[in-house]
Amino acid sequence: MKINKILFLLLFFPFIIFSQHTIKVTFSPANDFTWAILYKNAPTNSKYIAQSRIVDGDLVFILDEEATTGIYKLVYAVPQNDYNFDIIYNGEEDIEMTFNLIDGAVFQKSDENIMLNSYLTEMTLIGSDIETKYVEGITGDAGMSFIFEKQKKLQQSYEKKSEGTLVHHFIKANQPFIPNELETPGDYIKNVTAAYFTNIQFNDEVLQSSNFLIEKSLAYITGTVTEGISKEQSFNNNVDKVEAQTRLLDLNFQKYFIEKLWQNLVSYNLISTANYLAERYLIPIANQLNDTVLVLKLTQFKNLSIGNPAPDFILDDGSGKKLSELDIAENYILVFWSSGCSHCLKEIPQLYQLSQELNTTKYKIIAVGLEEDTFKWTNEVVKYPNFINVVKLKKWNNTIVSEYGLTITPTYFVLDKDKRFLVKPENFDDLKAYLKK
Repeated sequence: MKINKILFLLLFFPFIIFSQHTIKVTFSPANDFTWAILYKNAPTNSKYIAQSRIVDGDLVFILDEEATTGIYKLVYAVPQNDYNFDIIYNGEEDIEMTFNLIDGAVFQKSDENIMLNSYLTEMTLIGSDIETKYVEGITGDAGMSFIFEKQKKLQQSYEKKSEGTLVHHFIKANQPFIPNELETPGDYIKNVTAAYFTNIQFNDEVLQSSNFLIEKSLAYITGTVTEGISKEQSFNNNVDKVEAQTRLLDLNFQKYFIEKLWQNLVSYNLISTANYLAERYLIPIANQLNDTVLVLKLTQFKNLSIGNPAPDFILDDGSGKKLSELDIAENYILVFWSSGCSHCLKEIPQLYQLSQELNTTKYKIIAVGLEEDTFKWTNEVVKYPNFINVVKLKKWNNTIVSEYGLTITPTYFVLDKDKRFLVKPENFDDLKAYLKK
């Protein structure tokens, strides 16, 4: 029995060892990267797999026999939504690559990932040739026909050799518009735009589990501008067309996808377009799914966006006035603080010192204390006679906290004369830099 058991173990463990695969990444410059997290993507979530330190630029993840095929996401910095890239894992091969912020991920080992990179590189080069021809006005010669024929054959070749693989989903979906006969630049752009989503299947779970749909949608939203209307209106119209691609899909996927799209628009600082997407599509979906947290986040973000009026409140300074009724300065510095906050007790005196250097007709400071009672606050505010000192009781339970999306004290805002948001400094140093700019 002992011999049989040993034989069994000898047979079993080699199988486990050889069924493991690795993901190896060399980051450069080595000192710029310190850690990484690996996730397995699904259409509506990302499952945590492992995390590891990056040592001298080198990172290794071991995928055991339970690691399933699909799309993995490697995060290398924060915020995670901005600093990540996809990896195709087919369960049959090790993956090796280099990564830097200029070239991105370059694969040395992994047939499918190398094939996708090669395809995209070759397609991009042909696209550049087409653009050059149209810019130079060469639209009717044999050379133009040759380029389009080359583009068609390249697409067909990659679709054929990728059949049965995960990468096939991406190559098929990325198929460009290829005219059957030569077109003017205007007609070509018009047809490229009209056919943009023709080959992209938004219900494909492989595509849903990657960045592909987000990246293609963002490229369409920001890269297509309609003549005769503003860029903002063009972007909003493009948002409508992207949303139409998801309208018949599972509601949970719609929420997940549109929220990621919203996050990217915010990251690109396309705030007006992000708010349009949220108000018209994402908030109604979140309401249907009873996601009150998301609704609150989106509503707060919109209300606190640059250019929007600051939520109004009574000043409680004896004047009976509201914030919106103030008319004593060109700009207002609004700070939320607390007499029980150590950071505040350090920064508010610095803010007062700064206020002594400011033109009082250009800037007026409104200091709102979030307090449980007025005892300590009263003793503190006598030190700041030039401020408009306001107290709001119940501290974090006061409604003003949710209206301004407050999570820490002190929090600063700069308002214009109409009490619209001008700047939202992240800290006192940012505020000081803005004021001294």
